[in-house]
Amino acid sequence: MGFTKITNVSLTELFVQQIENMILSGELAVGEQLPPARELSVRMGVSRPVISAGLIELEKLGFIEIRPRQGAFVSDYRRKGTVETLVAVMRYNGGAMRDNEVTSLLQVRNSLESLCMELVIQNATDRELASVAPLLQAIEEAKLPEDAADAIYAFHHELAALSGNMLLPLLYHSFKPESLYLWTISFKKEGKQKLCDAKVRLYQALLNRDTQEAIRLTQQRVSAPMTELSAYTAYHKPDSQLP
Repeated sequence: MGFTKITNVSLTELFVQQIENMILSGELAVGEQLPPARELSVRMGVSRPVISAGLIELEKLGFIEIRPRQGAFVSDYRRKGTVETLVAVMRYNGGAMRDNEVTSLLQVRNSLESLCMELVIQNATDRELASVAPLLQAIEEAKLPEDAADAIYAFHHELAALSGNMLLPLLYHSFKPESLYLWTISFKKEGKQKLCDAKVRLYQALLNRDTQEAIRLTQQRVSAPMTELSAYTAYHKPDSQLP
């Protein structure tokens, strides 16, 4: 196994990333047992507390399973991972998402945002909806793709908070890195004006309490990229591919 010594200050984080990469590359297979913590400490040049903390983090992400009195074993992260696991996958792919990951995220967003629009129209007051207007202005004033993505996220996250469903803003926040990635690419592909116009139309439908139109606009925006995945991912193709 190609374990290498860690010399950076963020030892636990680097240990976690190295094991993540070995699992994602297939060097460590599902079901394979990692060496004991004492051996890992010697081979990787870090203390046992660093190894222990890293293993706990890896288990939280679904990459390994720690079995009492047996050791740490590689898990199937596709079944035991969390949303944060997708961030690790993106990091392994150079910060990008592959087509199937984009499709999966858009399908989930489609359902969540449709529900969000329906609940916002049912539960948000006129005053609460008026408080969202400055967030649209922030989208229009954004100069960089990353700034526009941040503003669009803030707009949708605030709507989720106004829905009255306590889980929706938490779920939106869980998908923040992935959502920022897609909106940044969308900005590069479509331009700021098209994105702004789409959000203004959606906001107007909410003000008009037009549930059908709000859901239609939401599904139109979310579903369109599913047929153009190559155009989305062409801006940031990963150098590495998962096995």
